[in-house]
Amino acid sequence: MIARWIALLAALRQVDAAPHTPENARWNVNFETTHNPHSYYGEWKDHTYHPSPPDWRALSIYQLLTDRFSDGDPTNNEAFASGFDVRDMAFRHGGDFAGLMRKLPYIKGLGCEAIWISPVFQNGPNHYHQYAQHDFTVLDRRLGTLEELRDLTTAAHNMGIYVVIDVVMNHMDNEFYFEGHQHSSAPFRMHGLGEQQEYNIVPRMDESEMFDTPAGKQPYMDFWYNNTWDPQAQYEGKVYGQWGESAA
Repeated sequence: MIARWIALLAALRQVDAAPHTPENARWNVNFETTHNPHSYYGEWKDHTYHPSPPDWRALSIYQLLTDRFSDGDPTNNEAFASGFDVRDMAFRHGGDFAGLMRKLPYIKGLGCEAIWISPVFQNGPNHYHQYAQHDFTVLDRRLGTLEELRDLTTAAHNMGIYVVIDVVMNHMDNEFYFEGHQHSSAPFRMHGLGEQQEYNIVPRMDESEMFDTPAGKQPYMDFWYNNTWDPQAQYEGKVYGQWGESAA
């Protein structure tokens, strides 16, 4: 099973998240226009970056789930997918950057010196918590645009409030299952141990819902999978090597 996952992770060496296009420009934090993740970059023209405090531990920080805080723009509540229903605690409730910006005086009045908001990248239908990401460059359209995130950050800084964005790279949407175990746990087995073979992984979503990538239809824009067996379990990344060392 280890080698199979190494092969899956090895796909990272040749792909990453969405290139900048006219269609996603309002939400994309990446400004590179080709599917070449090693060249991806962000920019904020004419902006002076705000320095971090000497010690984050000295601050009173207000942590929140953006979707659950304040709905400032109802028009974006279903901008990406369904799943909005304030009557159901398992659905999205519409909180966004615009709503949070309007509540900054309230947070300032509590004596808080920083806000720590939930992840901002594109999630699936009902994932209000934002820890089920599909793409690590495009903002979730239901939270707001890149310009609105910048406006929120600028407004907070002008009020003496720092902004922390929760960036969790190992939390992605659960879009695969082990073949034959779509609704159950798969017993552990290892390729080559007796008659055992590793499991193939199978996408949960229909192909019509997948992203178009240079590797065809894929559940994630961020990396591409296949079920190729790698007997050496060798990860050959261009950024990091087998053991996490720099490959540059």
